[in-house]
Amino acid sequence: MELGIRDKVAVVAAGSRGSGFAIARELLNEGAQVLLTGRNADIVGSAVDELAQVGTVAGKVADMSTAEGVDAIVEECRSRFGPPEILVVNPRRVSHARSLDDLSDEALRDAFETWVMSLAWFGRLVLPDMVKRDWGRIVVLGSVSMKAPHLHDPMYAQNLRSSAASFVKTLAHEYGRSGITANCIALGPIRTAAQSSYMEGAGAYTESSLLDSTALKRWGTPEEVAALTAFLCSDRAGYITGETIRIDGNYSHNLF
Repeated sequence: MELGIRDKVAVVAAGSRGSGFAIARELLNEGAQVLLTGRNADIVGSAVDELAQVGTVAGKVADMSTAEGVDAIVEECRSRFGPPEILVVNPRRVSHARSLDDLSDEALRDAFETWVMSLAWFGRLVLPDMVKRDWGRIVVLGSVSMKAPHLHDPMYAQNLRSSAASFVKTLAHEYGRSGITANCIALGPIRTAAQSSYMEGAGAYTESSLLDSTALKRWGTPEEVAALTAFLCSDRAGYITGETIRIDGNYSHNLF
């Protein structure tokens, strides 16, 4: 299926590993030019080297939880390929504090800057050019906690992701008339190195219980996340906007 994004300029932040890396690869497979970012220079370099065999790709070492980092990412994209037409934001994990007493002001501030302020910083920089073109795609990756907080596992900072979903919903309404769509993807149990490391600390019983809670009784893959993301970035998904779409194997049992 032709997605209509050949030669489009895309930023995947962060795209050096896990689902972000799979998304960068999928966009390259569709003919987009991709700038991927990450905070580790070695990992970013390795990702670019591998993906250079697929298409036109560059990397930028930057932290998107700071205004300076976002500025550097967008400027690098402009100098390499031109203004971003596709923006995929894949924020990192934040504090796993499970009680309010354990949650520091610094950790809460970090979560807010990572999940909400980064979207404002990116939006101010990329949306004016998208408006001029009457076309743009924004996709924000999060977790099923965007739809409902993990009350059985109250990770306060992680649950700020719902604020990102609300932000994207508002952004979609404001900029829809300019041909710009904005959506979130709420991830369930997706097998990445980071998730595997987290589950190792949680124990085998927890992993078994997690997968038993899905209808498919298995992990999702980064490639499945990438396929959905590429579709949302395409002309084929031009009438989908303001949505938070779960990809979780029916792990979440709420209707909406």
